[in-house]
Amino acid sequence: MKIKIAVVQFEIKQYAPEDNLKRAEGFINKASLAKADIIVFPEDFITGPIAGKREFADSKNYYRKHFQYLAKKYKIDIVPGSLIEEDKSGLYNVSYYIDFLGQVKSQYRKINLWHPERSYLNPGYEVAVSNTKFGKVGLLICWDLIFPEVFRKMAKIGVNLVICPSYWCYGDAGKIGNSYNKDSEINLVDSLCVGRAFENEIAFVYCNAAGKLDLIKEKIRIQDTLIGHSQISVPFKGCIKRLEHNKEEMFIQELDTSILNDSEVVYKIRKDLKNKWL
Repeated sequence: MKIKIAVVQFEIKQYAPEDNLKRAEGFINKASLAKADIIVFPEDFITGPIAGKREFADSKNYYRKHFQYLAKKYKIDIVPGSLIEEDKSGLYNVSYYIDFLGQVKSQYRKINLWHPERSYLNPGYEVAVSNTKFGKVGLLICWDLIFPEVFRKMAKIGVNLVICPSYWCYGDAGKIGNSYNKDSEINLVDSLCVGRAFENEIAFVYCNAAGKLDLIKEKIRIQDTLIGHSQISVPFKGCIKRLEHNKEEMFIQELDTSILNDSEVVYKIRKDLKNKWL
């Protein structure tokens, strides 16, 4: 099966949801006109990281409903990056898979929170894999990329395509990591995107944000630069499309999922996983 996936390396305007939503619809319209099947946005792309500012959390599912409307309007499946949502138990970093009929096929709450998120967000506990017309699609968010366990759990239930919205910066390596290599995080992300595709026999879509981070948290100004490097990887071929920059850009890439079946014929990873006790 051939799938056309639009990946939007979106430059987020901090704490400006209406502006970000308006520009997002422009990208959705362009992707729809180009006959893309799925469009993907980055993590936190509606507001930017909220840094504990609860007033920017969505407690009424406004954003989810908005993208359900847009999916149906433009007849395209949408992964609206990730949204910060609030319920009676607290705040969560949430992603959705919404099909072209406007139906929510799956909801995913980020399991592996990045260190600064842990002060104000709750972790999720369940992987999200849904049946779509493109096969079984799984969702992850950013720092989940580090943990092979979540990929393995999805692989064991037959996931074909995994989509990972992200907000990944150069500064995530810290002063220590960057003293060794200023491109540490680029090397990390690029290698894992390819590795996860091979070792789990999946098509892997990584969608990072563009530009710079600039916000105030507890009267302290936090600045950083996003690495960009949104990309798609598959077994055998490795990375089939990557943005080698951190500027805003949308690309549309077609992939053929038959390569996933061929990788199982060669590597037999799925078969072996069924017999593993770990």
